[in-house]
Amino acid sequence: MMKFYRSPICIIVTYLLFGIAILACSDSAEAPSASDRSPHSSNESKEASSHDHDHDHDHGSSNAMAVLSPDQADVLIQIEYLGGEVITSETRVSVSDGDVVIFSIISDVDELIHVHGVDYLGEVSSGSSPSYLGFEAEVSGIFEVEFENSRAFITELLVK
Repeated sequence: MMKFYRSPICIIVTYLLFGIAILACSDSAEAPSASDRSPHSSNESKEASSHDHDHDHDHGSSNAMAVLSPDQADVLIQIEYLGGEVITSETRVSVSDGDVVIFSIISDVDELIHVHGVDYLGEVSSGSSPSYLGFEAEVSGIFEVEFENSRAFITELLVK
């Protein structure tokens, strides 16, 4: 009689563990909530360590951003990076699939701008003239944009 009771219990426990595993996997596919990210406005403090993505990944296979004219932009995102502080008007920018996204960047240090998820990387030169770097949005999703070396958050791209 003991074996009769153990069998249904084992089946129930197996289904529960399987259900928990499925829920854990489905949660990881969701977009990060506002509470998962650090503050992004120029008036709030920023901590480079607040972003949990892997910075030890290899950028050897990254897609290089093109140097483009601002006239070619469907979406132009203006960014200043001065004294370690990112100044931009929006923390999330909506773009359409096929749009040419161009970053206009003025920086007081040489940096790399990186679009995570689609792995676009561009070299930003310091100076008073803006660097214009861009790409065509071809993949739908939410993609974090940051200065790679300093790990400073810039914005998120919502491509639909």
